[in-house]
Amino acid sequence: MKTIKNILPIFLLAILFLGLSACKKKCVVETEDTNNGAIVSGVVFYPSSGSLTGNMGGNYVITNGHPYANNIQIRINEGEKTNVNYTNYTILCYPTTANCSAFYDKTVTIDDANQTVVYKIVVTQCESCPEKYTSENYVLVPAFPSSYAVSYDVSYVTK
Repeated sequence: MKTIKNILPIFLLAILFLGLSACKKKCVVETEDTNNGAIVSGVVFYPSSGSLTGNMGGNYVITNGHPYANNIQIRINEGEKTNVNYTNYTILCYPTTANCSAFYDKTVTIDDANQTVVYKIVVTQCESCPEKYTSENYVLVPAFPSSYAVSYDVSYVTK
């Protein structure tokens, strides 16, 4: 009985040590995505169906003439859900696939002097989250001429 009393504290200490050393540090990413540059803030998108970008054939600049122009409604700053006024706005989107715990930092730069638009997306994701999800990354920006060259700059940071 005395041997068990001597071994029990050592055994409990060993279990505690193994339990603490086996824990991996949890990955923490921001809880809200950020929008910067020319992106209109406070916009919620309502696509008519999920995964519209999968059928767009790489045409991710949505203006009045786009085949999916009437398939997306928006709400700005808690207002009413409405159709997009393409005279004033353009929708940009770009599908990305990331781990289940991810944060999106989006920036749109409209350069009138060079007639270019750059949509930059930085995806910060947790390595420890094995499930993958696609995000369509819709943003509303002020309308710009159709002659402007649009490019996408997407990068991934894994924690």
